[in-house]
Amino acid sequence: MPGYEGMTRIAPESPVYQEVARLYQIAQEMRPGGLDRWNGELYSRTDDKYGGLTRDGTFRLNEKLVLDHLTGGDGSGDPIRQGQALATVFHESLHARVAMDARSEPNALRKPQSIGLDEGLTELATNADYEQFAQLAGYDDTATPDPEYPGAVHAAGELLDRATTSEAERADLLTAAIDQPVMMRWDTIAGHIVQNELADTVPSDADHQQAARAHLVNQMGVDEWAVVHELDGLGPTTAELTTEAVDNGVAQIRGHYQNTPDEPYPAKTPNPAAEVAAETGQGEQQRAATQGDRSQADLANFPAPDAATRLHGPQTGFDQISPNGTQSTPPSRPEAGQSSSDPASAGRTKSPQPSTRAAGQQGDPMRFLKDQAPAAHATRTAPSLGDGSRGAGAPSGPSLNRPAASRTPTPDRGGRD
Repeated sequence: MPGYEGMTRIAPESPVYQEVARLYQIAQEMRPGGLDRWNGELYSRTDDKYGGLTRDGTFRLNEKLVLDHLTGGDGSGDPIRQGQALATVFHESLHARVAMDARSEPNALRKPQSIGLDEGLTELATNADYEQFAQLAGYDDTATPDPEYPGAVHAAGELLDRATTSEAERADLLTAAIDQPVMMRWDTIAGHIVQNELADTVPSDADHQQAARAHLVNQMGVDEWAVVHELDGLGPTTAELTTEAVDNGVAQIRGHYQNTPDEPYPAKTPNPAAEVAAETGQGEQQRAATQGDRSQADLANFPAPDAATRLHGPQTGFDQISPNGTQSTPPSRPEAGQSSSDPASAGRTKSPQPSTRAAGQQGDPMRFLKDQAPAAHATRTAPSLGDGSRGAGAPSGPSLNRPAASRTPTPDRGGRD
């Protein structure tokens, strides 16, 4: 099957499939969501990625780095790697519980910046709930893993701090944000900022509230969010620029209401397609005929930028090749003990490590930082895993966001989605 080279389908009656299904159920019960995107298909992989969730809902988990450590709670001989394997299943399960897109929502930020925020928030939730998940799953002797995507984790954590006033509120906002579709998480955070900082300024009327949130969404989604999950050292810069943008946005809203208190803030709609559809009465099937803002990417049609699909070197956008080359209806999940008709895929050799993009070219991730002094080592790259793939590659250069662990060496991790 195209896109599944080097991967092998795991039969539903096999012990490892049963264990993944058990862990997935525990994760779904811990954090119930509005969807169940796993289609019941499980593949093993042998590349440098821990795993991922494809657009059609297939789990693809690394044989040696993940599946071999899912023992039902027995020790695997390496508590660090076993903890990382368990965190991978939990992380991907969190992705499977909510929708990616929100086409009809005017405040949806349907741009690559939402992927960076998603990675940071999902990894924060994974680490916050890891010990409980491990206990419920019976993996008491595993070690809590270091977070993946340290750049995105840092920036997302700083944004949560900026939007809340206490640890309890921060935890509540994290939960509220990851319960929303990926493209609507900015709006949830913006709502907390309006509530905490602009309650005495913005009227409670729905139009005023939405306009204020829309302006903050546009301000917060700085360009660096589009690549912060790929560049470990970009977290502090992204956080600083985001905080500055929020400060400016709050000040601009206050200034507007001092002069024109009866008018909603004249914000640009983050998702113009929804606004056009509402005005014309068009249905979902008709929106394709409308020429909207070309900067609005239809991210629901983008697949996982994992090892099988990622292009090395300069890139200008997301890879749009689905695992099977077409968009199809996901099959229903097989019951335990039943098999599916999908064939297993052929194997392949280990994929090469991701390369750092050449500065100055069109796809240079640091193009967003021109005219600024970048942080040292901010160009360290990690695999782009916008839909669920979690890398175990070893990019060159030290991590700026966490010290080297004084423990048994483990593979350097690129990131997970």
